[in-house]
Amino acid sequence: MKTMKQLVAIVLAVLPVVTILNVANAKSGGSSFNVTTTVHDTDSGNTPTLMKSDDFNSSGQASYSAKLNPNIVNDVYNGTLFLNLYSQSLRTLYITPNDAINNQQPQAPPPGYYSQYVEMYVTCYDQNGNVVPLQNITSSSGNCRLGVDFGYNGLKYKLDMGPVQPAAGPATGFTNVTCNSLSGSQCINWTITPSLTGQNPTVANLYYYAKGGKLTFIGQYYNTYRIDVNNP
Repeated sequence: MKTMKQLVAIVLAVLPVVTILNVANAKSGGSSFNVTTTVHDTDSGNTPTLMKSDDFNSSGQASYSAKLNPNIVNDVYNGTLFLNLYSQSLRTLYITPNDAINNQQPQAPPPGYYSQYVEMYVTCYDQNGNVVPLQNITSSSGNCRLGVDFGYNGLKYKLDMGPVQPAAGPATGFTNVTCNSLSGSQCINWTITPSLTGQNPTVANLYYYAKGGKLTFIGQYYNTYRIDVNNP
């Protein structure tokens, strides 16, 4: 099955040339850059979040980067943040896929520390649905998307929330990305949290990858998180 990053590369390959040039220029030639991602176990008010770290190198939070763990991929590629734990099992994310919005939602995988198929991604968009590279967000944006793929009992799942959906499903909440510091005209440090305004705040759609990789909607479940990202 293709990762989210591979799918982004395929989409870019078939987009019109003008769109490709816009993305490339926004990324200073289209090259990716490594980052360090810190996942917290609580929000800013000290309430436990539904997606947490593995507390690997700290307490109440943990940092992820290729520098800390060579088998981890953590970068901004074509303007999108990726944290990929595919090629190892030492580091994990604690994911809660089953916090249902009501009692009508189907059974979902249990909460736990996941590493199989785990790939977290964050993308922001303008009002027309075009990608806004994270480094170009110099204040904040509430028009962003966070998703995470993970594996359980031989199946691959996706928990996703934002203005652009990966497959058919009801509306979800959005994600906020706030720039904390700049280098020149570009952001180098971000905080990522769920948007608490608008429709369906903190609600995500859960999908599974059916035969042939087709995403199939399962139900709606809450997801909360607080994530800091720093370049490098």
